[in-house]
Amino acid sequence: MAKHVSADQVEVARNADLIDYLERKGEPLKKEGRYYRHQVHDSLVIKDQMYAWNSRDEKGAGVINFAKMFYGMSFPEAVLDLNAHGCKVKNNVQEKQSEEPYQYPSHYEVNDKRKAKNYLTNERKIHPKIVNWLDSKDLIAQDKLGNVVFKWKQQGEVVGADRQGTSPMKDGRMFKGIDRNSHGSAGFSVDIGKPNSIYLFESPIDAMSYWSIKKEKLQNTRLVSMSGLKRQTMIDEIKRMGKDGHKVKHITFCTDNDKAGREFANKYQRMMSEKVSKVTLPINKDWNDELKNCNIKNSRSYNVYMREH
Repeated sequence: MAKHVSADQVEVARNADLIDYLERKGEPLKKEGRYYRHQVHDSLVIKDQMYAWNSRDEKGAGVINFAKMFYGMSFPEAVLDLNAHGCKVKNNVQEKQSEEPYQYPSHYEVNDKRKAKNYLTNERKIHPKIVNWLDSKDLIAQDKLGNVVFKWKQQGEVVGADRQGTSPMKDGRMFKGIDRNSHGSAGFSVDIGKPNSIYLFESPIDAMSYWSIKKEKLQNTRLVSMSGLKRQTMIDEIKRMGKDGHKVKHITFCTDNDKAGREFANKYQRMMSEKVSKVTLPINKDWNDELKNCNIKNSRSYNVYMREH
């Protein structure tokens, strides 16, 4: 085990670019707006030299600290590992770079949406009427790879999109990503009636699942996916409601029922009055699991009814 490193080696390590280091280590990262998400540990997000592993409540800054936290290295081991990989130097000059504006790649869409609709209704158990309604409003699509596309629309313009795979990749995982240059604080949203309330979710499928469960009760509300746990998306959606001419009377946090989701919901709910906000969590891990469990219970109840009658 390394016990001593020179001051020069420490300086090199401290100035290594965190994203470049992880890519050289072979970590699967996906760019989502202004930050990167680990594709195996999906609650681990990285922006510049900062990181947050939400499910483990690990947050910090600096590439050496990250190596110690993520790989379990000692300080000297982290320094030597960073030196060995020859990472590029982080950019310390704070330059305002003009970001390439998002342009929705409509040429990737296909007319046949059967694979996307089949996935949503049969695999995810979303109510068919909801799927068809979203299709009629051009809020969902299917691309050439068979992915479901969830369009982020503001004032009729597509400003970003989530993509959800409908069949397993070679490693058995399902593809999940966000289009490059998508609006950093926007998300998939649906208006039911004339909205005066906001329901916040971690994914488009969670929002659709909740709607499927509560379809007879939801009125005059906006369902919003934050595509994770993004404070700025919540803030910007509240502002956008006002710009759209809708007064926000109530906010409901419908995050996942895990540590990160509960902490996010409870933290921001406490900052608001109980009269204007509440937390509604699924009994299961997320709202899609909740929907599937409801369908199983309903199916069992129906079978019992048929046997008794």
